[in-house]
Amino acid sequence: MKPVNCQIFSVKLITLFCAFCAALFSAQSLAAWFESSGQAAIRNGNIELARQNATQEAIKQVLLFAGASVHSVQKMANGVLQNDDLTIRASGEVNSIELIDEVFRDGYLTVSLRADIFPQKNTCQSSEYPKSIVTTWHPIDNREQATTGNLFEIGTRLPEVLQQNFEDFAQQSSIQTILPFYYAQQPLSMINDAMALAKQSSSQYVLTATVKDLSLNNVNQSKWQFWNNPTPIRNFSYQVTLYDGYTGTLMWQKLYSSNAPWDFDTHQSVDINSGLLWQSAYGVAISSIMQDIAINVDEKLACSPTYGRIIQVRGDQLTLNIGSNQGIQNGDEFTLFQLQQKHNPQGQTFTQFNLHPTPVRVVSVSPGTAVAVSKDGTLLANIQANDFVSKQ
Repeated sequence: MKPVNCQIFSVKLITLFCAFCAALFSAQSLAAWFESSGQAAIRNGNIELARQNATQEAIKQVLLFAGASVHSVQKMANGVLQNDDLTIRASGEVNSIELIDEVFRDGYLTVSLRADIFPQKNTCQSSEYPKSIVTTWHPIDNREQATTGNLFEIGTRLPEVLQQNFEDFAQQSSIQTILPFYYAQQPLSMINDAMALAKQSSSQYVLTATVKDLSLNNVNQSKWQFWNNPTPIRNFSYQVTLYDGYTGTLMWQKLYSSNAPWDFDTHQSVDINSGLLWQSAYGVAISSIMQDIAINVDEKLACSPTYGRIIQVRGDQLTLNIGSNQGIQNGDEFTLFQLQQKHNPQGQTFTQFNLHPTPVRVVSVSPGTAVAVSKDGTLLANIQANDFVSKQ
């Protein structure tokens, strides 16, 4: 029997996003379009059975990424609806799947599908692996405001406080790396910058933050109460942005704000690493914001898939940039995929995932890496460094 060509099981996840649009806050409501192909042998002239088998094979690849609930497969042949009888259920929402092409060749039927997929809002299956996050030092928008207390270097301390709060309060994610430089977001380069930071640190997600406000509120004091010395109130405003480091996609952004009494003399320098600052009312207010960020980001990433990057291909062995620190164990199985960025004439950016049909199995684990081989012993054609794996 003629073997099925492994290259026909390519799946293209086309996630449309615009860097300057309202996707900042509404990404959860966007659909993703999947295009997939599948092939099956026609036995005893049973074309309908071959069509079902090829369709199910293609859908199986899609579900690895979509986590979808397929309510119906609209089987289209030459634009005519023939039947609607295939039901597959999982954890997401698929409004419809249309058969957009059929090719008969050498006793095989190849079908091409298009799926319209919406994520469910309330349910998901949390990944068993923690999500790795990289961040940098966090710049101050208005450095003049840091003069009070001499807080010019607070941006080097804030990511450490945030990292500790992830350790204390997050369950699905952690700040794995703090890169020792300031990163100021540039809208025109943020996609490439996020991907570069993720690659540099072997992290999946990129968190950036900017201190927007450190101002001291003016305290009105009556001239008849000159003996009173009221404690001034100091503001703290902090904008946080989260990116998918493998695609550069902007996933989430939020501005956090608070204020608290500034318990120090306005001419006093305060050590940003001292307990004096972090045990004060102002330090406690900042720490409370960091706790909220850790919890919010963790909730955002809880349902996101865990990916790993291939850092070396040697013969039939793949070295991955994830290991026991991320919960990887011998015997774990992953799906291989390649990722490409596409641009259309309108300037919109598409992320395309091409899935490989052969799963791989982990055979060796170290704290930061793992070695995987083909599950069934077949050659892993066209796989190279900087391709990716996803937990099945």
